[in-house]
Amino acid sequence: MTTLRSATSAAPGPGKGPPRVRSNISVLIIAKNEEKNIGHALESVRDWADAVYVVDSGSTDGTRGLVESAGAHFVSRAWIHAAEQKNWALDTLPWESDWVFILDSDEVILPQLRDELLAISQRPVEVVPEDAFYINRYLIFLGRRIRHSGYYPSWNMRFFKRGRARYEDRETHEHMVTRGPTGYLRGHMEHNDRRGLEVYMAKHNYYSSCEAREIVKVMTGHTGSGLRPNLRGNALERRRWFKHVVYPHLPAKWLFRFLYTYFLRLGILDGVTGLRFCLFISTYELLIGLKIAELMQTPGAAAALHAAPGAAPPPPGPPPPPARGASLATPDHAPAAGVERLNGQLSDEELMKDRAFQAAQVSPWTTREKIGRALWMIVRGSLFRFSWHNWYRWRAFLLRRFGAKIGKNCMIRPTVRVEIPWNVVIGDYVALGDFAIIYSLGPITIGRRVTVSQYAHLCAGTHEYTRPDLPLVRPPITIGDDAWIAADAFVGPSVTVGDGAILGACAVTMKDLKPWTIYGGNPAKAVKPRPPLHPGLGG
Repeated sequence: MTTLRSATSAAPGPGKGPPRVRSNISVLIIAKNEEKNIGHALESVRDWADAVYVVDSGSTDGTRGLVESAGAHFVSRAWIHAAEQKNWALDTLPWESDWVFILDSDEVILPQLRDELLAISQRPVEVVPEDAFYINRYLIFLGRRIRHSGYYPSWNMRFFKRGRARYEDRETHEHMVTRGPTGYLRGHMEHNDRRGLEVYMAKHNYYSSCEAREIVKVMTGHTGSGLRPNLRGNALERRRWFKHVVYPHLPAKWLFRFLYTYFLRLGILDGVTGLRFCLFISTYELLIGLKIAELMQTPGAAAALHAAPGAAPPPPGPPPPPARGASLATPDHAPAAGVERLNGQLSDEELMKDRAFQAAQVSPWTTREKIGRALWMIVRGSLFRFSWHNWYRWRAFLLRRFGAKIGKNCMIRPTVRVEIPWNVVIGDYVALGDFAIIYSLGPITIGRRVTVSQYAHLCAGTHEYTRPDLPLVRPPITIGDDAWIAADAFVGPSVTVGDGAILGACAVTMKDLKPWTIYGGNPAKAVKPRPPLHPGLGG
C-alpha cells in the first residue's frame, strides 16, 4: 500500500521571521534504511526546496522519524526496481514546482551547486533553453574523495523541468532520458554512504546480479525499453554497446577493469585509497562474470529473463539472494506465463536451442590468445590510438611486438583498428587509412603497395549459419600487390583480391576479384579493366 503524509511546510510560520522565497524546485529522494545518511541529504536541501518527497520501500530503522522531523513528505511504496520507483514518483506525486531534482539518500548538494540551481529556477521556465542538466559528483571512499579512477568526473542527469524527463526501464545503471536540450552545471554533489563497507559490498553484490541479468538480456535479444546498445548512437548508447556487446567477451575482465581504472584512468593518483578502490571495483566485474556464467548454464534461464521486471531492493545489511529461490535464474515477480520456463520445463525444440546457445558460449580462443588480445586492446586504445598522426614507425613497432609481420615504409594511421595483430601480414609500402578495420579473426595478408582507404573493412571472420550454435569460422583474406580497397568498401571472409584490382567506394564483395579489374556496387561487379600502373607492371 502507498501512503502519503502531508507534512507541514519547512518555511517559518507567523512570528518566526519573514516567509521564505519560493525556489520553484522540488526534490525527490528514494530510501530504505538510510538512517545514517538521510539527515545529511535533507539538511542540504531543507532551507531552499519548496517540497521534499522521500519515497521509502520499507525502512525498519529511524529513517521515517528523521524525514518527518525535517518537515519532508514521507511516502511508503513497495520496491520493484529503482527506475520504476522513480518514474512512479514522477508520475504520481503532487508536484507543483516547475523544476525537480532527484537526490540519492546518501548524497548531499554542495553550496555552489545549490546557488546555480536557484539561479536557474528563478528565471521564467520558458526562458531556460535546457530541459535538463547534468550534475557532477564526488565519491567518498574510506573517507577520501576519489578524483580519478574513472569515477570522476561523474555526470548524472538529475535536475530537469517537471514532465520533461524520466528514467529508462532498466534494473540497474538506469539513465534519465529527455528529448530536449541539456546542459552541464559547475557545482557538485557529494556521494558518501556512511553505513560502512559491509553495506557498500552488499549493494555491489546486488547490483552485480542486476547487471548480469541485463547483460544476458542483451545477449539473448531481450533488451526491453530505454537506451539500447548502439555503436552509432549517442555517448550513452555507444558506451552501452561496448559494455554489453564487446565487454562480456573479453578475457579476465576483472583484470582489465583494474588496469583500466588504476592506470588508464589514473587511479594511481588517488594514492593508497585509489589502489584499494580500484581493486574493489575489479571484484565487481568478477562477480558479474560469475553470475553471467551461472545464468547461461541454467536451462531455460536465458529465455525467461525478459519476463522478469525486477528484484528486491538492496538491503541495509548482508544481502539475501537476488531472487526467491536458490538461483539467479529465478528472478522475483515473474509473471505466471514464465513459470514453466523458470522451472526449466521447456519443449524439446526450445531445449535443443537453449543447449546449442550454451554451447556457443564456449570460447574459441586459447588462454594465451585471450591474454594477448586483452593486452593488445589496452595498447591499441592508448599507445597506438593516441600516437602522433605521422608516427608510422612507432605504430609498426607496436604491431610487430604483438606478432604482426609488417614490411618497410608502411603508413598506418592511428585510428586503424587491427583486431588480432599476429594474424596479419603486411607487405612494403602499404597505406591503411583512417578508421580502416582489419578484422583479423582469421589470417589477413596484404601485398605490396596496397592502399586500404578510410573506413574500409577487411572482415576475416563469420559464423556458420547452418548450425544452431553459430560457431565462429575464420577464413583468410588475401589482398594482392598494387590493389586498392577504396573508402567504406567491405571485403568479406575467404576473399582473394587479385593483383592490381580496385574495389570502389562503398562496394561490397563476398567473392574473389580478378587481377587488374575495377569493381563497384553491392554486390561488387566488374566495371572495366584497370590499365597497368607503369610500363613493365601489371597485366
